Amino acid sequence: MEFISDIVINLLAHRIGVYVLGLLTGGRFKGESGFAWGWAVAVGGLVLFAPFAAFIVWLIYTGGR
Repeated sequence: MEFISDIVINLLAHRIGVYVLGLLTGGRFKGESGFAWGWAVAVGGLVLFAPFAAFIVWLIYTGGR
């Protein structure tokens, strides 16, 4: 089960990363080679987990109220 969820998160992060980097490069970024795949997964992971990090920071800022 862990293997399946890892694949799903990895592919989702890659798709999101390719989309974001494609927007930033005017559509030239494809994310197909090994180095580009890694960049796409890294950017997609940041985009995926940013709302959770913002929520935690907001909880800390408001004191949990």
